[in-house]
Amino acid sequence: MTQPRLIPASDGWWCLASGKAAHLPSVAVSEGRLVEPARRTLQERGFFDAPTPPFALTVLTATSCNLGCAYCFQNTEPSHAAKNPFAPARIDRRLLTQDDIERITHFVQERMTTLGAEKLSLLLFGGEPLLNPRACTELLHRLSPLGLVNAQMISNTVLLTPKLARQLHEAGLRRIQVSFDGNRADHDGTRIDHKGAGTYDRILRNVARAAQETALKWQFRVNVSHHNINGLDQLIDELASLPLTTPATLSLALIDDVGVGYENQLAYADQLADRFLRLIDHALDRGLSVPVMGAPLTDCPFCGGFAGTTGAVVNADGTLYSCWETAGRPEWSVGNLTDGYLPDETIKDKWVACDYAAKSHGAPETTRRFYDQVDCHILDRTHRASTTSPQPSPADVAATTNSAHLPSVPPQ
Repeated sequence: MTQPRLIPASDGWWCLASGKAAHLPSVAVSEGRLVEPARRTLQERGFFDAPTPPFALTVLTATSCNLGCAYCFQNTEPSHAAKNPFAPARIDRRLLTQDDIERITHFVQERMTTLGAEKLSLLLFGGEPLLNPRACTELLHRLSPLGLVNAQMISNTVLLTPKLARQLHEAGLRRIQVSFDGNRADHDGTRIDHKGAGTYDRILRNVARAAQETALKWQFRVNVSHHNINGLDQLIDELASLPLTTPATLSLALIDDVGVGYENQLAYADQLADRFLRLIDHALDRGLSVPVMGAPLTDCPFCGGFAGTTGAVVNADGTLYSCWETAGRPEWSVGNLTDGYLPDETIKDKWVACDYAAKSHGAPETTRRFYDQVDCHILDRTHRASTTSPQPSPADVAATTNSAHLPSVPPQ
């Protein structure tokens, strides 16, 4: 059994495992581990029981993007070095074709049969996936018979129309994650189109219109940096005011420095934790949902299982990668749809996980303390009412892995 995550609280401990949270007395933990009576009690109550997760598939339907964010990990050089600073050089342009979709369907069916998986989750990714909307809807239709139980998309939504939202929802899409870079002024200085124009109002308008036409669920990822942290209360107010049918999920995540000329000066520290707690309280008070943030990156369903034992990441050209953060970079390829994964010995040094290239925002102990403070506060506010309560699973990120990092959904 994998060791649960234990978070110190003012009156005991929070224990997280198998997508559940339990509040425990102080005597339940000794030297950082559950004492045997506590572990046995939780096990008898089914706390560690978890359903078999679905096979987790990420597909890049298009590797191009209609925006030019300077920090994107798919940039291949700093934006200021490009001919057009609003359109940084990126990974090679590819579009998923009908033949690719057929190959993906066959590949996934074979993998699920081999692994004994009966359910499938799908994440539509890019670049910007809506640069290839036909492939998005076709994938949803083709994969539905394979036991598709969860379908999500990471999109900037600049291209999302009410008609397209209806088509995607009718084809099986259930959630869209949208990133924001602060309030209107801060966002429009960062998340820009190739002409240098801001996108804040367009995104809010498109989300509102799509919400009026469909029952899509929404997750708002707020990319936090020293540029925008002071204006995030205003952003939260505007997001909470959107006319959505169900409360949206909001996650806060520091923008990573992945070596493309962008530097985030924020670091994990008690002062930053205090600011996050105030923002989380503001979001919860305004009716937004906030999941826990600090799940281990090894829980990622896409890259967490070596050689595709828990999921797969497929680039728009049919190449396989361990993680969406390496997709589109040939030197990190681990196979292809036709031949499957390369031998273990060949790919062992190429199988990397989320944030593999990101500069750390703090020492491991400082980072752990930060996430423990923040997640304890979230749990205290949202889950104290019951002894055990469900938490978002890694497949919900998309969430989450928040999620989150849950697992960390990259800025897109």
